[in-house]
Amino acid sequence: MEELTKVKTEEKLGKMIVFASGKGGVGKTVLSVNTAVALAQKGYSTCIVDGDFQFGDVNLAFDLQPKLTISDLVQDIKSLTSSMLPNYLQNHESGVKVLSAPLKPEYADLITASSIKDIIQKLLELHEYVVADISSGLTENNITFMEQADKILVVTDLEMAALKNTKTMLKTLKVLNMTEKVSVLVNRGNMESVIKFKDVPGILELRDLFYISNDFKVVSKSFNIGIPFIISKPNEKITREVNYMVDKICNRRYSARGKRKKKKSFLDFLKRK
Repeated sequence: MEELTKVKTEEKLGKMIVFASGKGGVGKTVLSVNTAVALAQKGYSTCIVDGDFQFGDVNLAFDLQPKLTISDLVQDIKSLTSSMLPNYLQNHESGVKVLSAPLKPEYADLITASSIKDIIQKLLELHEYVVADISSGLTENNITFMEQADKILVVTDLEMAALKNTKTMLKTLKVLNMTEKVSVLVNRGNMESVIKFKDVPGILELRDLFYISNDFKVVSKSFNIGIPFIISKPNEKITREVNYMVDKICNRRYSARGKRKKKKSFLDFLKRK
């Protein structure tokens, strides 16, 4: 009877998508925020956690000024119940709930791997999807997030340093037996670089990759005004790319938003076997 109850409890849990990277500056925060909005737009109850506890910018991407953050939540962790948890989350107009990073870098020391596990467990009880935007690298807290994840998106771009660090991270995640839930997301896939997107599968020794094109104007304006481009630019190519990725992750059939010309694109390339 006890085992049956445990199974039912686990079935109610949502799924967690973690955005990770081996190097900073690859666009991880923008992509995690817009992924969370895309999930909410598709009807999923969604929460995003800013896992960069020292210098997280998720609240800026949503134009939110947090009163309570994850550091406040950690201090109340012993008495925390699922019904109390929403008090620490901010509601964005998109439907996404936001758990912001601490207001001061020194508060990051309050957050332990154990408290991260407890918080994630309770968030997954309340939401169908939890998106985590973690800091770059393989810290203890980052690994804790990835251990709890159902999907890990390792973000890179076409710069050599980013690809080198991505390859190292993938090898480490393989040692940690996480390979099956890892996918690589190549951001700015058509940026000016000596390395081209077609070279990346060979460099990383991977076949299937997610691709997001380079649209500096849309992304920069979106972040600076605090409106995710999924909302402000629903018909842009970059928005369709994020929606395609989200549909693939959720095992949904891709449906483009807005009109598109009938021509071959990188989506056809990604669909190849």
